[in-house]
Amino acid sequence: MFRRILIVFFALALVAPAVSAVSASESDQQLVTMDENLWVAFYDVPSRRFRNIRASFIKRQFDQAAGDLETSSTYLTIEADRALPAISKRLNEVADRMAWIAENMDDASVTVTDLDALFSRAHWLLAQHYLDLAKRSRNSGKHRNAGLNLYATTHHLERAVLWSNSRITRDVQKTLENLRDFADQLQDKDLTESAYREKPIVKAEKLLRKLGKTIDRPVLLQTE
Repeated sequence: MFRRILIVFFALALVAPAVSAVSASESDQQLVTMDENLWVAFYDVPSRRFRNIRASFIKRQFDQAAGDLETSSTYLTIEADRALPAISKRLNEVADRMAWIAENMDDASVTVTDLDALFSRAHWLLAQHYLDLAKRSRNSGKHRNAGLNLYATTHHLERAVLWSNSRITRDVQKTLENLRDFADQLQDKDLTESAYREKPIVKAEKLLRKLGKTIDRPVLLQTE
């Protein structure tokens, strides 16, 4: 219950500009209807924040960068709370590092390269976390959530590679696009069965393991 409340208020903070533009009754309705099953809708929060952090850091707008780092750190902490132990430990490590940088933004030892590597690591861990959630959703018959989590997986896989300054090949891009199509199909009850026949979650894990070798990142998930 506490975690659900935390997610609600953090989610509202993320969309604060939009919330401030609506009426009080609409804002209350968002608070009432938000729950953990909808949390995946915020899967791309790190991507938006990371871009802002990098730009602000380069411009030496340290207050802005620190604020976005704190938000990102909180997001990772929330995700760590529902992740597998091995992934949770590393997500918390990244969150702690982000929080430290936010407090010591003008430290001469912090570089843009450090931030890029940290962002790549965060995306890599989130990709594995969401893939695990996709598996759990599939196994429990929550096919819509399986699709949402699979889509989030592809998002974070792609960003993990890009932030590592590696190139995404045409074949990898095509595989990502196919997985996103399957993710959409899993959310359509009329297409769920045919989508599962293509084993998209298994294909996503194969891609993850392939990309892990490309960017030299460890895979913490056990093979299915």
